[in-house]
Formats: sequence, structure tokens, C-alpha cells
Amino acid sequence: MNPVLRGSAAHVIVEDLDLPRLEAPDAHHLFRVLRLHDGAVVTATNGRGSWRECRARGREEIEPAGDIRHESAPPLPLGVAFVPVKAEKPENTIRQLVEVGVDEIFVVAPTKRAVAGARDRLNDRAGRIVREACMQSRRVFLPAVHLGIPLVDVVALSGAAVADPDGIPPSAANRLVIVGPEGGFDDGEIPTSVARVNIGPAILRAQTAALVAGARLVGLHK
Repeated sequence: MNPVLRGSAAHVIVEDLDLPRLEAPDAHHLFRVLRLHDGAVVTATNGRGSWRECRARGREEIEPAGDIRHESAPPLPLGVAFVPVKAEKPENTIRQLVEVGVDEIFVVAPTKRAVAGARDRLNDRAGRIVREACMQSRRVFLPAVHLGIPLVDVVALSGAAVADPDGIPPSAANRLVIVGPEGGFDDGEIPTSVARVNIGPAILRAQTAALVAGARLVGLHK
């Protein structure tokens, strides 16, 4: 990570890097919660790979203090697909996957052993969750979140593999790991042609498994 990004007092997402303007919730967080002082270093990104160093000014603004920089997008996105379960909040899973460094997140539609689908409120909140997680982790690309995607469509994606205790270790060929509910997928839900990968020696909760899968992928490719 660029040391300016790492060392900034805060990181925000703005529409226009030439004239960066804070959204009201972000201004509140910077100046009321973090209590940034005048001149504090704030980095701003458009969420599409461009960013610049800025300085806090007054109690609600930032102003440019460096040139706009451009980062290269990953050649192939890394993704995790997970099935929501009743005992856990998909919002937390999405937030943690963004912070780990995953580029695409698929919230799978209910399967035979998991009846908890993506909550209606998630449709409204997913974008904000991703923004907040990107700001926390200093990311300059906003990951994509796909909600309620049928399992049959996810397993057909290029580079997809399903997490399975009897699988082989993940490799560079794997770009997407599918994590099932804690009871696993039912017979016939995952075609035999889909690769199986082992993400660890222990039996994990669904949310933990998704996070481990994301960390393993990022560690392999980035």
C-alpha cells in the first residue's frame, strides 16, 4: 500500500477528485467523531482507482494537497460467494470481505439447507457498507456486491471453486470461492465439474469460512 494512504488520518470516497466534497455522514465522521484538526492528511478516492492527498480545512471540508494518482485495476477480480444463515448478519460478512481485499462479493439466494436469504434492508445498505469498509481499509476500488444470485449461476462463473474439507489447497486457478451453509450443500447442488478447495483444517462457522476463503484468495493473488 502507498505510504500516503497508509498514513492518512482518514480516507474518504468522493464524486469529483478535482473538487472533492464530503458527503454529510463522512464530514460528521471526520470532524465530529475523529475530531481531525485543521491540516490533517486525508486521502480521497473516486472508488475507481484514482485518489489524491488532501488536507482537512475548517470543520466540514477537505482541499487538494497533491496530484491525482491512478492505480491499476486487478486483471481478474477475486470473489467470495456465501449463503446467508439465520444466526449471522450478511452485513458483517460483506464488510469484512471488503476489508480483507476481495473484489467481488456474491450473496447467494437460499439453498436447500439454508432458508435465510438476503434481507430486504441489505439492498439499501450494501452500498454504504462497502463505502465504509473501503474507507476503513484505504481501498481505492469499490468492490461489487451481487445480491440474491442463484447458486446455479455462481457455480458457472470462471475460476469458481467450492469450499470443501475434502478438497485440495486453493491455487492461482481459483478466482472465486463459494462457501456453503454450515450444513453444507445438498447432493446435486454443486456439479461434479466444479473444483473443491480446502480452506483450512477446522470446521468453521459460515461467516468465518467466508472470511478465511477471502483471505486465502487475496494471499495467493495479491
